Amino acid sequence: MSIEQPLDPLHPLGCAVEQQYREGLRKPFPYQDCYALQRKYPRVADDLVADLDLYLTFIAGYSSSATGLAKRSREELRRAIPVLKKSFFDAYPRYLPLEPAVNSASTKELHAELQVADECRRNLVTIMDALIERA
Repeated sequence: MSIEQPLDPLHPLGCAVEQQYREGLRKPFPYQDCYALQRKYPRVADDLVADLDLYLTFIAGYSSSATGLAKRSREELRRAIPVLKKSFFDAYPRYLPLEPAVNSASTKELHAELQVADECRRNLVTIMDALIERA
């Protein structure tokens, strides 16, 4: 007779992050929305695609394996948390003039992608903080 171990209370949140990753962050990159912003704000949005790609890739990397974060070193988690605490516009303040233009009406895909990334990153911080406290 085997006794089932209770699930780690972080496991459902990790599963939710991985599902958000699969459904929201594994979509095609929102190039058209970025190009529209670059045309409208040429001085501000020059490097938008590269910076957005770097930002989203960082979040996607942790989101894709959220249920396995306990296997990562506590130091790695400590270094990731300050990055994950920042929205795109906090991480890249030079793009703040674009923030009002990133909305569900004019940049639908980009707006949706950033919404999912924000939800993932906030949940990742919750998981990582809890894992560090356990150590």
